[in-house]
Amino acid sequence: MTDYLSSVQDTERFLCDNQIETSSGITWNRVPDGKPTHSFYHGSAGVLTFYLELYNSSADSHHLQIASQAGDELLHYINEKAAAEAFITIGIYSGWPSYVYVLNELYKATSQEKFKQGALTALSRMTAQATDIGSGIGWIEPVPFSDITGITGEREVIDLSVGAAGAGIMYLYAHRQGLSDDALPLAIKTADRLLEVAQQTPDGLRWLMMTDMPFPFTAPNFAHGGAGVGYFLADLYRDTNNDAYLQAALSAAEYVKTRIHEQSRGFLVCHTEEQQPASTFYLGVCHGPAGTGRLMHLLHMITKDDSWQNWLIDNFEGLISTGAPEERSKGLWNNYGQCCGDAGIGDYALYLYAETKDERYLAFAKRIAEHLVSTEHHSEDQSISWAQAEHRSRPDFTERQTGYMQGAAGIGSFLLHLHSVTKGTPSRLAIPDSPFSYN
Repeated sequence: MTDYLSSVQDTERFLCDNQIETSSGITWNRVPDGKPTHSFYHGSAGVLTFYLELYNSSADSHHLQIASQAGDELLHYINEKAAAEAFITIGIYSGWPSYVYVLNELYKATSQEKFKQGALTALSRMTAQATDIGSGIGWIEPVPFSDITGITGEREVIDLSVGAAGAGIMYLYAHRQGLSDDALPLAIKTADRLLEVAQQTPDGLRWLMMTDMPFPFTAPNFAHGGAGVGYFLADLYRDTNNDAYLQAALSAAEYVKTRIHEQSRGFLVCHTEEQQPASTFYLGVCHGPAGTGRLMHLLHMITKDDSWQNWLIDNFEGLISTGAPEERSKGLWNNYGQCCGDAGIGDYALYLYAETKDERYLAFAKRIAEHLVSTEHHSEDQSISWAQAEHRSRPDFTERQTGYMQGAAGIGSFLLHLHSVTKGTPSRLAIPDSPFSYN
């Protein structure tokens, strides 16, 4: 039987090997012999989160000290950027929204006011980059993924991962955390604009990544697709009781339901609709059951309609039918992280176990962990890391990353979550774009 905590500790050694001291605090190289970055997705904000989770699980003050020093460096970074009016994206994992979350969680752990003020700075900068559009607000940003597509310019971005829906989720987080009296009204303005740019189809409402897509990419699922926008609107309904938001979210979910493809057991939803016949089904948080299930579970929580939870369960059966994690389908390439791979799927299984007490989900999470351990790389100092391909389109380009959504910090966090569950003391930080809880 795998010693999950030992694997977590060995993962932390890899992070220590890539830690860098700065004049302001500490940060981490994105990859060994690489350069540091600060985002939650790839960089220090995500690694900081891993250390916060270590502290919450162990009460070891050393872990909180590391998180605090990383917070000091992150404060220096965002204050420097804010003072210079420099551009940082409003992508929920890659820009201002994640800094709101991470710094506020650090404030809650340390009671140090500077971290709360940093969260407020990030929130104000996210708002400052908004534009009054239509009956609400939106964000005009450089075209996402231009490094892959070669398409440049600016567009209004609207999805959860890199656009307005993700910003809206962070406004809800700020409102619920009592950070700002303006947060809920700004979330409402964000939602009102999203309602305006929804595409009405015979099957329900859908949203693309941008209002004026410069390349074909119709994604029905969570993160870059309509399910992510629907999730934000359903979540906002819980604080406003505005039925327009709930009806839009239900319509988005109905649209997703029309895009299913039967498997040997259960079903999956296609990655993008441009692929005909549908042949690629992502399995992780981004475009897979581990993400889209968040919308369905939230609708079940709100409506008490069991059909949404039943859909989620059948969608998970479709995931299992692929042979994952041992069998690597086109939608589960050699990526093991929280965004696209095993760690995100494993955490999803733990969530479902917490909600249902069905031992099958815990057993699947353990299978994920066994697979992760079998693919890890041990260094001479017994540190472990994972060589993975971040992008499916470049499966042979692998890196050993440190980050949370892509890298060792996120994988280590899943193993830590699993350890806590098996020991009967379930623990994890609540994340703003998920309805699940261990409590």
